[in-house]
Amino acid sequence: MPIICLFGPDGSGKSTLANMLARKFQDRNRNVKVSWMRGSHTVASVLAKLLSNSPTFRGDENPYYDIKIPEKMRRLWQIIEFMSALPVILLRFVLPALLGRTVVCDRYVPDFVVWVALTTDDREYPSKPEARFLLKLSTKCDYRVYVYASQERLEEREKKDGTSLGSGQAELYSSIAKSIGANKVDTTHESPNESLRSILDRIEGEIN
Repeated sequence: MPIICLFGPDGSGKSTLANMLARKFQDRNRNVKVSWMRGSHTVASVLAKLLSNSPTFRGDENPYYDIKIPEKMRRLWQIIEFMSALPVILLRFVLPALLGRTVVCDRYVPDFVVWVALTTDDREYPSKPEARFLLKLSTKCDYRVYVYASQERLEEREKKDGTSLGSGQAELYSSIAKSIGANKVDTTHESPNESLRSILDRIEGEIN
């Protein structure tokens, strides 16, 4: 069964489009699962919560936990994040597809790589061995769609949530989208239905 990967910055419309896409496939009597992965998982998530109480790690590079990873610990933290993400990828994305479900990814590996790069202040992270492995894994998705919008529109939408990784996302996402051969859907001036149509135009002929 296909895995359809939607990825892009906060506020781009991934969640809305993933749910709309899932409903389209459900209407065709397909067994669909919408899967989503956060930035930090399991061990990394627990550690981040604990470290947020320490003055040494206090900062805003990771606005979700209010922590900053010191440079001397950066590489270790990246490995912890990677190891914590592997079971999530297997259980939420790979296994359902192997069991015959169409998997629509709301957030997936590209989003995780951007998360680690920005929260460890390492723009070169996508070139690290484990990041390259994960991005190679994402190319195994049958369809990869980069969902994006103008910075102004993203900021407008993010005001509702109050938390964001900031403007540094755009360059990283654009580079990753190119490296994994993703289609692009610009939601800046499109309604959700128009954006959905753009996605379906790319995949509908191959997924019946």
